Amino acid sequence: MSHLWLSRHFIVALVTSLLCSSTVYAQCKCGYSVNGETYTDAIEADFLHLDDISNNGDWQISNWPLPQKPYPMKYEKQNVVASPLQGSSGQSTNGGDPGLQLIVRGPTQEGASVSAAELVTKRGDLHYGSYRAAIKYSKEPGTCGAMFWYKNETQEIDVELLSYEDKSSSSTSPVHFVLHSEGPSDHETPQLPFHPSEGFHEYRFDWSPGKVAYYVDGKHIKDLTKGVPEVPGSLILNHWSNGNGWTRGPPTTDVTMTVAYVKAYFNTGSEGFKAREECSSVCLVQDQSGPVLPNQETIFLTKPAIVDGAAQRRPIADKAVNRHMAIVVLILRIGGPGAAQSDTSMRFREPWYG
Repeated sequence: MSHLWLSRHFIVALVTSLLCSSTVYAQCKCGYSVNGETYTDAIEADFLHLDDISNNGDWQISNWPLPQKPYPMKYEKQNVVASPLQGSSGQSTNGGDPGLQLIVRGPTQEGASVSAAELVTKRGDLHYGSYRAAIKYSKEPGTCGAMFWYKNETQEIDVELLSYEDKSSSSTSPVHFVLHSEGPSDHETPQLPFHPSEGFHEYRFDWSPGKVAYYVDGKHIKDLTKGVPEVPGSLILNHWSNGNGWTRGPPTTDVTMTVAYVKAYFNTGSEGFKAREECSSVCLVQDQSGPVLPNQETIFLTKPAIVDGAAQRRPIADKAVNRHMAIVVLILRIGGPGAAQSDTSMRFREPWYG
């Protein structure tokens, strides 16, 4: 009996040691796995808990004029406003929805520029990968809100919503998936079963050679295959209006698009994951399931989780831990009658990544 007691305690100690050792992999140095594809780099932004955008080194705010017709535009820093979540109440510290607010100012006087907002990654080497953002759009007509990857006018991957199309008289609302290329643009406009102005939803595209797969709230919606870009570029979030037939407007009052988070997992060149072939395990990126609720925890792989205002670093399990746990289970199953009877109390499961 004493021998069995010691064996079980040894196994418990071994399990504890292995689980604790998973913190070694918390930096995901071997990459990020999305739908079987592995990416070497990541940019994650938790705007729900960001007091000042200047504290995030991955992004820069656009601050320059843009000649447009019939109204010129000007992206201005003052239109990108951090309004972090206040505790677990779902309210923001500065009013409005919690997150990073991208504001189009209104009204605009005749001949004046529309004051708009734009945020761009400092890195311009974002290549094939999975890009996603949790966004709440506005219902006030006259603006366009977008998350898109951009190299130039003929190499661009867009997710766009037009506020004038969000009509309360309809139970659905369109979203625009667009690939800009040297030839005709590939443009699909599926209907969403919700109003983008009524809550946060995750908009996502997975870009691979010859295909861009679009998702909303973790559900696959559409694939585009014409004019798929092939070179690295930048990720951009913007909210704008120029009064043309696309955006309509400009708006007659201030209009806000709010971003809860951005997550990008990507390679930086055509070689993809080959640069890290020596790695044997990666972090699995979780898919969003359903609408995003600001007062519920969101999983980030490159930074601590924030729970009720406090940062908490949780271990990120990986395949190495999986293998070690399998060995432990094997020990339990062959360690004698007593060990076999205790198998149900320590049943092996796939680890929870994140």
